[in-house]
Amino acid sequence: MEKWIKKIMQFGGLFLFMSCNQPVDVVTIDLSREEAEIPPSLYGIFFEEITHSGDGGLYAEMIRNRGFEDGTLPSGTVLKDGKAVAKPLHCYSNDSINHFSIAWNDSLFMESWEVKCVSDTRPPFYEITEVKPLNNATPHALFIDLGASASDVWVVNDGYWGIAVTEGQRYNFQFYLFTEELKNTVVTAALLDCEEQIVVSKNFQIERDGSWNHYEGAFTVDTTANDLRFALLLPHKGKVYIDFVSMFPENTFCGHKNGLREDVAGMLRDLRPDFVRWPGGCIVEGLTMDNRIKWKETIGDIVKRPGEYNLWGYRSTYGFGYHEFLQFCEDIDADGLFVCNAGMSCLFRNGDYWEEENRIDNLIQDALDAVEYALGDTTTVYGKRRAENGHAAPFPLKYVEVGNENVGLRYVKNYNRFYKAIKEKYPQIEVVCALMFSPYIQEAEKIDILDPHYYETAGWFYNNADVYDKLPDDIPYKIYVGEYAAIGRPSLYSSLAEAAYLTGVERNADKVQMVSYAPLIENAAHGKDHLLVLKNDSVYGRTNYYVLKMFSENRPDVNLHTDLKPASPEPVFRTNGFIGLGTNNTEAQFKDLKVIVNGEEIYTSGWSDFVDKWTIIRGDWKMEGNLLSQSQKGIDALAILEDREFDDCTIELKAKKISGTEGFRIVFGGTDSNNYFMADIGSHTNESVIFREVNNEGPISLFDYRNTASIKTDQWYTVRIEIEGAHWKCFLNDELQYEYTYAPKKKHYVVSGYDRERKEVIVKLVNAEAGNWKVRLQLDKAKNLASKGTKIVLGADDRFDENSFSDPLKIVPNVTELSGISSEFTIDCQANSLTVLRIPCEK
Repeated sequence: MEKWIKKIMQFGGLFLFMSCNQPVDVVTIDLSREEAEIPPSLYGIFFEEITHSGDGGLYAEMIRNRGFEDGTLPSGTVLKDGKAVAKPLHCYSNDSINHFSIAWNDSLFMESWEVKCVSDTRPPFYEITEVKPLNNATPHALFIDLGASASDVWVVNDGYWGIAVTEGQRYNFQFYLFTEELKNTVVTAALLDCEEQIVVSKNFQIERDGSWNHYEGAFTVDTTANDLRFALLLPHKGKVYIDFVSMFPENTFCGHKNGLREDVAGMLRDLRPDFVRWPGGCIVEGLTMDNRIKWKETIGDIVKRPGEYNLWGYRSTYGFGYHEFLQFCEDIDADGLFVCNAGMSCLFRNGDYWEEENRIDNLIQDALDAVEYALGDTTTVYGKRRAENGHAAPFPLKYVEVGNENVGLRYVKNYNRFYKAIKEKYPQIEVVCALMFSPYIQEAEKIDILDPHYYETAGWFYNNADVYDKLPDDIPYKIYVGEYAAIGRPSLYSSLAEAAYLTGVERNADKVQMVSYAPLIENAAHGKDHLLVLKNDSVYGRTNYYVLKMFSENRPDVNLHTDLKPASPEPVFRTNGFIGLGTNNTEAQFKDLKVIVNGEEIYTSGWSDFVDKWTIIRGDWKMEGNLLSQSQKGIDALAILEDREFDDCTIELKAKKISGTEGFRIVFGGTDSNNYFMADIGSHTNESVIFREVNNEGPISLFDYRNTASIKTDQWYTVRIEIEGAHWKCFLNDELQYEYTYAPKKKHYVVSGYDRERKEVIVKLVNAEAGNWKVRLQLDKAKNLASKGTKIVLGADDRFDENSFSDPLKIVPNVTELSGISSEFTIDCQANSLTVLRIPCEK
């Protein structure tokens, strides 16, 4: 009896006595069966200038709109009726004309700036002008008629939602002045507090006039604050032009002059990323082709970088440019992944494209020049430019991605040309294809790496942790999941969904070679749902930051065969419930609805019963003869047939899209207005046909690999949904579009591997359920097992908890000793947690 009791003594110093009938899941890890090798490229980061992730974020510049260029129209647009309007050109994906425009006004030129008198409520005359350009790249400057003022004049900048300083720290600033009348006068640079009192200042004697003059200085502050403003105090005399006002902390990441914030860059370094992707993302494509990122404009003297309004709604300074990206890669020992434009702008914006061979040749040459800038020796044109910019040695560029989220044959044609040219000159570069999982893949002549993206709800990631298990082992390319994120409410629950997904990524590391979360950084002025959230004086990592950090820090060299056997089988699911119709931001019409069981029509509707038997949940639904119309856009419209339940059946009807961004939805298996399934036809902005679940946690896309299918306007479609138990099929005009087998299961996930250098088994366990998860670990073929190891847990009692500025370390990994290790022992994974075990042993 004593021997038996000792055998069930468990880990962490706890003695867990389990009755014979208490359910315990069994995880068997066979150390003699190595599976996929895990590449050193697996976990990386993806930077894009979005939500002020760079300007006002990672990039350490403290002055917003430093060159007075924020009102410059986006390239490729003209001002018309208060809008920046793109030239109406055909969209590359479907030849439609998108008529893209955005609201615009000249007040943007003074973004974050204010001009006012010291003791007069009336400001002097000022304007943004191109009369005295500092340089051709940034032609605008602020002109002020100082002599028209009754008192001295303040020119004040708010920074990025305030300027933050730390006591004892030094801040370097510069500005340019052009004046013909201020010789022998004093201009004061200062930091002002929220009551407009001077915190620190420095005077400059104006000794020359009649040309642009450069002034620079430094502040050392004796206070800590986050609501300061930068100001220039000018005498009320003469006229002046001001341009390029800039300020940086002296202490930047790795001490670079045009550098990054130490705190933000340090947290990115701590992720130990294997690669960094830059510059995007959709901004690679641009609002228009003219608006695309042009890397050559992002290098060299920052005063002469033109910047560009980007499609995320603000102007980028290009301060964190191509050179700085490569320098950052070197600083954190990561490989670079550069993304180039493939000849087409964002299809969700203007979507215009180039097809002339000489223009595509120029884009290809531009990509080759980018590689040369990173890798070429100093005898090459761009290798020499790199050296002139302060870095003679090559940078660690390894990958080039052609385009971003592009589709169709036009993209494939261009991609094939890019691939051939890059490989001919730089065979060591790995080329990434942006097609995602698309039927057009077969038209690509050669793909090194394919880049699918996933922005889905937490439920999708929980459901699809095994999505790469379903890919064939002999796919002819590797996968880079360039962008993934569990969208919705930021919480531990959504972060654990990403952890569940990463167990499948790591298990299939022979197929998935690279993965990066997106978006990476968010300024709190925009929200709090990215990996890092920051404001001007602080930054914190969400719980998904720590999920990624735990995976990256505990990456084994090779997977081990791992088998999870639940103590009890999952219940068999059968579809049953009401049916209904819906749309998403779309007008549509429906007719000829019927439900068929065993060849018999058990329900038909010409809509004469709509008022009596159907319930409108959302939308503007009207009967017009034998047609049922839904005309309200901007919502998820829904109408359901209540008081009737259907299980195995076929739903048939005809549907037509009148206008809008998606298609139409056929609802089935519903229990109430918050719990049902649907065939979502024209999903993901009219890109796909999938199934979807709606439950109390929100909508969940149900697909393994999203197909490519769109719904045309003003065309009737015959829709058929076949439901058999948990297996569903969706047909359009008698062609099968998608089928799916619904299999609900407990949110328990595991992956294991072996660290050869440290001689440790690494086990990652995700428990996203509300109760603890007892797991019996069986280590087959383990040799020289240590009695103690390491246990790392990220978890909380409330699955919807999250870190915040007020409590940035509320949920972080907790490292403790793992004791009681043997070839068979039990681990108790707490509710709502990611647990990593490191078990010393030989194999």
